[in-house]
Amino acid sequence: MGFAYDRARNGSDFVILDAQTLEETARITLPGRVPHGFHGNWFEGA
Repeated sequence: MGFAYDRARNGSDFVILDAQTLEETARITLPGRVPHGFHGNWFEGA
C-alpha cells in the first residue's frame, strides 16, 4: 500500500496492491495532495 500522486488534479490516491502479483486491488481518491515522505505519527492515549 502507498500513496500515488496525480499531477493532473494535484491530488493523491491511497493505493493497495496484491503482494504476489502487484495488481491494484483498491484505490481511494483523497481530497488533497499527500506530500512525498509523509509518515504517520503515533501519540500515546490519542
